[in-house]
Amino acid sequence: QAWLNEKFAPELLESKPEIIECVVEQLDHMEANLKRAKRGDLKVSVHRMEIERIRYVLSSYLRCRLVKIEKFFPHVLEKEKSRAEGEPSILSPEEFAFAKEYMANTETYLKNVALKHMPPNLQKVSLLKS
Repeated sequence: QAWLNEKFAPELLESKPEIIECVVEQLDHMEANLKRAKRGDLKVSVHRMEIERIRYVLSSYLRCRLVKIEKFFPHVLEKEKSRAEGEPSILSPEEFAFAKEYMANTETYLKNVALKHMPPNLQKVSLLKS
């Protein structure tokens, strides 16, 4: 459900790290169970296919979030910075680090490619409002 919500929402939704962690643990357990099963069994093939399906959904969910972070990183970082103390974060710690690094890399790229060729009074860039 979280995957579909994230996929079809126009903006970044609240992070679900507990769901991601649970799914990854379940995948690990399923793979461990498959290692103990017989090789030629039909159940093994079905379980392996189910593992791949779950892995696809998880990857798609994470990719969708990263695409939205890359697309709207100034807004996402501004929203994260201005959120109240008890309010839940829309970014996981890893996503927050990614967004900050992405912003820094984008600023560096803009400075190296375009801003150094502009007049000195226009060489300042700030991707965040404040």
